[in-house]
Amino acid sequence: MEKKSAVTAQEFNEERFTKVTVFKKDNSTMFVLNFMPGQKLPEHNHPGHELYLHVARGTGRFTVDDETSGVAEGDVIHIGSEEKISFENDGTEPASIYVTMTRLPKQH
Repeated sequence: MEKKSAVTAQEFNEERFTKVTVFKKDNSTMFVLNFMPGQKLPEHNHPGHELYLHVARGTGRFTVDDETSGVAEGDVIHIGSEEKISFENDGTEPASIYVTMTRLPKQH
């Protein structure tokens, strides 16, 4: 067993959002994205991977394939490998998103 505190990965920067890796294993990675108010994660996708997101702190808006949804602390989201995702902290407090990214089995 390997145990760490994800709270210590809530590191913020006034200039840009931060990404802090908590675990990196063969087929999965767990990291924390931290956003000050107004900071954004540009639209992108992760072909060959699925994402599981947990809003651990704050609020914001996710846009997934042009559909926007507000999120708050405690919300969880699944993102498929071809879906395009972006995020904006549109709140007044810092936001932290815990992300688990898993590699999908290769198709033969």
